[in-house]
Amino acid sequence: MIVGHRNHWETERAFAHPVVRKAIDYLISTDFTLLGPGQYPIQGEDMFARVMELTTRSKDEQLAEMHERFFDIHYLLEGDETIGWSLREGELPSPAEPYKLDQDAALYGDIPFETLIRLTPGMYMVLFPEDIHRPGLTMREPGAVRKVVVKINAGLFKVTA
Repeated sequence: MIVGHRNHWETERAFAHPVVRKAIDYLISTDFTLLGPGQYPIQGEDMFARVMELTTRSKDEQLAEMHERFFDIHYLLEGDETIGWSLREGELPSPAEPYKLDQDAALYGDIPFETLIRLTPGMYMVLFPEDIHRPGLTMREPGAVRKVVVKINAGLFKVTA
């Protein structure tokens, strides 16, 4: 998991993988005020952006998710969002909903060693497939959030000889 802010991207950009660079460059250079909720291609089906509008919820009301095929980059446009995070280590509890290939997600209730990370507008969070995460949380009252989630096929990171 990597957390950053668009204001520091030019300095941090050199340390990122070219695939992550492409995604975050897209996030920073796109005028999302012109785009409504929906899915937008960046690199075909291997990298795309989902513009989302949601209302944050309490931790008890939101399941955590874990992917196998895609990395996520959550980028907050408006509002205040907390994301729960935990590294997939050791044995996990049984999922509330088992892995579904079409959604690339297994859903969990309780997850061990969950850390809560608060995002404010301009912040991004890169989540690896082994990162369990619980997006859309509030630590206060529910509130409106506008965000973009870039989905990146893990195959784009594979090195070929």
